[in-house]
Amino acid sequence: MSNRPKRIRIVSELGKPQTLADGEEQFISYGRGTRLVILGLGPDPAAIVPLLPSEDVSYIECPEFETQMPPNWARALPRSWVRVNINDLDPETVRVSRILQYRPAQRLFPSFWGPILARIQWLRLSQRAPQARNDAEVWIPAKPDGLLVPELKSALEACGRHVRLLPPDALPRTLPKFLARSRPALFLSINFAGLDPLGETFHLLRAAGSEVAVWCVDNPFHLLSGVKAGWWRKAALLVTDDSFLPLLREHGAQRVLHMPLAAWPEHFDAGSNGPDQDVSGRLVFVGRSQFPKKQGFFAGLDLPDMAWREALHMLDIGERPDFLWWRQRLAVRELWPASTVRRAGLGADECSRELRSRCLRTAARDAPLTVFGDMVWREAAPEATDLRPEVDYYGPLRHIYAQAAACLNVTSLLLPTGLNQRHFDVWAAGGLLITDATPGLSLFPEELCRETRFRWPEEIGSIFHRLTTDKSLCADLSREWRKLILAEHTYRHRMERLLNWLELEKASS
Repeated sequence: MSNRPKRIRIVSELGKPQTLADGEEQFISYGRGTRLVILGLGPDPAAIVPLLPSEDVSYIECPEFETQMPPNWARALPRSWVRVNINDLDPETVRVSRILQYRPAQRLFPSFWGPILARIQWLRLSQRAPQARNDAEVWIPAKPDGLLVPELKSALEACGRHVRLLPPDALPRTLPKFLARSRPALFLSINFAGLDPLGETFHLLRAAGSEVAVWCVDNPFHLLSGVKAGWWRKAALLVTDDSFLPLLREHGAQRVLHMPLAAWPEHFDAGSNGPDQDVSGRLVFVGRSQFPKKQGFFAGLDLPDMAWREALHMLDIGERPDFLWWRQRLAVRELWPASTVRRAGLGADECSRELRSRCLRTAARDAPLTVFGDMVWREAAPEATDLRPEVDYYGPLRHIYAQAAACLNVTSLLLPTGLNQRHFDVWAAGGLLITDATPGLSLFPEELCRETRFRWPEEIGSIFHRLTTDKSLCADLSREWRKLILAEHTYRHRMERLLNWLELEKASS
């Protein structure tokens, strides 16, 4: 029978039981100095006390960890050891101290340890880093051709900012190297790219005095299902769908802003002058049948048959079984940190696919329809016989929008009151958009929306024929919509609003 003592189990920050590793190999040491600062004492401080000095020792411990320790845990600490907190970690203390860190601590209670470890890292780094923040600099963790990157880079540069793109997959490992050279005013992440689940990147940027904003282009709670600590509550969160604002606040978000998508007129302005796309006189639909890696995201989930039948009936009568409806129907109360939110998302996404299929089948019957997308649409909408391959967003898409008689849009039910890129791009390109009656259209004037929206798929054909036969109405709508988009809804407008909201000092252009 083994005499090995039973390991202590505790409940972590996210409510998960964890067995604590012990022994001196669970500690890492860095820094040089005559003082010792211990970050986390581990489950058995009695085992490390004999290995450490008795004087000039201070320590920090997480209260949530400490309350779960046995009674003899605290009695093992020498009386000469001094308990300190994050405010005691000034530059001089860090400079003259050696740090001893219990490695599992950050994973167990990242919201407590994240700011502390980041403060120490920044104080050590700042000895060779620039002391002043560069208020003209914005960092975006993304590839040059990534989602929204060209648009945001162009818009921020028009606002007088210098934009630097960082390889997102290399963070947080490479962040100290970048911070040693420059400190940005803003770190702008798209869909949490470049931000690790535990928040190391976030905390180090905040310790360096940089703002961190996350633009949730997709459903924010889908994105948050991959975040493993509560640091996101302190980030500046931007959402394209304002129905998520109260939900995010209920879950602890401190700063949230509704920031819809927008147009990039510099790219879409010349849409009609490009090569012929063979879409003249046709109704065009452009889109994937599902978002990337959908199967893995929803793996192991299913929907109750009765709820699915209810959702189909809602579609029959022109109602929208969106993410919020599915959340209520499935009684998904907690949207984070539990991943049960994905079940509500599955319902909304399957309904989106069903709605798109219905719209395409009906449109193909009543209008000359061309679909640009993957081959799955062949099964979902077999009537759409003119099926063409997917197109590059930054390539011929603008020409397709401009040259088609009209473009068809069906908004995802994952965003109950959201808008997608087509709501802006088609008009910016000088095209004509026929769209479903998403509540997100309230962003625009009613007199413009009512001419081009449909509630039932059966309305698509009649709207198409009315608009394409009334050339005067068609031209007026295209002109007024484009005028509105360029005046109020470009990415420069969005970036100006973001910078003002964050109260970042205006940089000289």
